Amino acid sequence: MAVIIGVRGPSGSGKTTLIERLIRRLKQRGFSVGVVKHAHDGFQLDRRGKDSWRMWEAGAQVVVAAAPQELFLRQRHPAASLRAALALLPKTLDCIFVEGFARSRQAEKPVVQAVVDVRPTQNLAALEAAVVNLLTRRRSRKR
Repeated sequence: MAVIIGVRGPSGSGKTTLIERLIRRLKQRGFSVGVVKHAHDGFQLDRRGKDSWRMWEAGAQVVVAAAPQELFLRQRHPAASLRAALALLPKTLDCIFVEGFARSRQAEKPVVQAVVDVRPTQNLAALEAAVVNLLTRRRSRKR
C-alpha cells in the first residue's frame, strides 16, 4: 500500500518544485511514484479539434487516449474527490503525492498519512531529505 503524502503551501512556495525533485530522487532509488494534483479552477489537457477532444465535447462519459508508452484518461465525475482520484491509481505504487486539496472538504484526513507544509523561504532540500528518509525506513520495515 502506498504512502500518501499531502504537499501544501501558498502559491509560489515551491510545492511543485519539491514534488518534481522528490519524484526524480525516489525513482533513482527504485520507488514507484504517483501524483494527484487538485485543479481548483479546472484544466484542459486535451487540444481543441483533436479526435479525443471532439469525443469528449460530444458527451462521452470517459475518453481514453492510448499511445505506445502512456495512457490519458478523462472521465466525467459528478463529485470528483481525492478518494475518487486515488482509486484510479495503480495499487502497486510506493508513494503518492497529493498537491492541493488543503482548503476543501476533499482533504480527507484518514486518506493522507503525512503532510509537508512548504513555505517560500523554506529549505526544500531538508524537506526532500525528510520524505526520502520516511519512505526508505518504511521500505526497510517491509522486508
